[in-house]
Amino acid sequence: MGTLHGVRPLYGAAFMMAISLNAWWTTMPFIVRNIGGSEDHVGYAWAANMLGYLVCLLLAGKALGRHNPKNTTRVASVIIFVSSLMMSVVVYVVLSKELVGNIAMIWTVIAAGMVAGAAMSLFWPFLMSWVSEDFEGPTLNRRLGTYNGAWSSAAIIGPMLGGILVETNAVFPIVFAAAGLIFCFLLLNVASDGSIHSSLFGGQDDKSVAGCENIAVLKQLRWMARISLFSSWACLGVTRSQFALLFTDLGFSETCFGIMVTIFGICNFAMMTAVGRCSFWHFKSILLLAVQALLSVPILLIIYGRSLSIFALSLIVMACGFGFAYSSHLYYGACGSKKRSIQMVIHETTLSLGVIVGSGAGGYFAKNVGLYWPYWFALILLAVGFVFQLILLLKGKYTREGAK
Repeated sequence: MGTLHGVRPLYGAAFMMAISLNAWWTTMPFIVRNIGGSEDHVGYAWAANMLGYLVCLLLAGKALGRHNPKNTTRVASVIIFVSSLMMSVVVYVVLSKELVGNIAMIWTVIAAGMVAGAAMSLFWPFLMSWVSEDFEGPTLNRRLGTYNGAWSSAAIIGPMLGGILVETNAVFPIVFAAAGLIFCFLLLNVASDGSIHSSLFGGQDDKSVAGCENIAVLKQLRWMARISLFSSWACLGVTRSQFALLFTDLGFSETCFGIMVTIFGICNFAMMTAVGRCSFWHFKSILLLAVQALLSVPILLIIYGRSLSIFALSLIVMACGFGFAYSSHLYYGACGSKKRSIQMVIHETTLSLGVIVGSGAGGYFAKNVGLYWPYWFALILLAVGFVFQLILLLKGKYTREGAK
């Protein structure tokens, strides 16, 4: 896998999986609404998807022991493909047989999404550890940067295509996702794999960490980055579920929402690519604190904004903070780790919890309290995260000064 030929299909597989999931889940609020679901069903759909992902992330290592990343990623793509077919059939039946509002059908769609989420536990962590295996320092940063560029570039195209497709027919985005999963499977088949076995829950951090003389500093940065990662994905969980409905309620179209998410994808891609090409930000904890504060700006713009330009600005700012938080946690987690899989599981678990909290709680607040309460909830989460980051920063500073 160390050859350029070997790693390229892995980047391609990340791209195809991401474009499928982005087209599918960007349009899920509209799909659920079209089959008769309410605001809480919209929130529960993505929350259930990520709950399935989270639970199976925690169970996979104990249940399966040592893993072959090539086999597990292929199995995952097949299961997600079957789930997408099942969901497309249910949505088609609901719309063609005039079963709109049927609770059993709505929850069947949510359950299919949960199965797809569970299968993702066999895809993303193993693909990330496969890509980054045995690399450190600038080389590791470049590899992760290229990987992030691959999946985030798909987030530019997927939402816009999904928005166009769902406005034509609610089934089309799911069918599009299924087609993308076929290409993902084919790319995984042709990938060469120099490190075929990866232990999911194994390996310890090295005593010496490349680029960091103090392991305590690295641990502090990991926790600060973890808080930012959780917060950014909680904000994404709110905006990608509840904001979709609020956006159309204000008179804008589904296609327009897809374009808004595409703007987010472009800026996210640009940030991740830039971060992956430079290293000046490494081990600068103040940047993580600044990102946590920055993420509150787009939430306030959504609360008080009513125009396309304001909403576009909010997603641009969110994408910049989101991209930096994601890249930082991925780098600090992989840096100095002898076995990468456990850090990738922690990474994916953290972002899954963010989506579950953001999307699930957002759906509950929108349905039972008010349409703007999900965003106030996101602001509270950001503030609490900022306080914890500040505590970690000051604690680390005083500990190092006391040791001198």
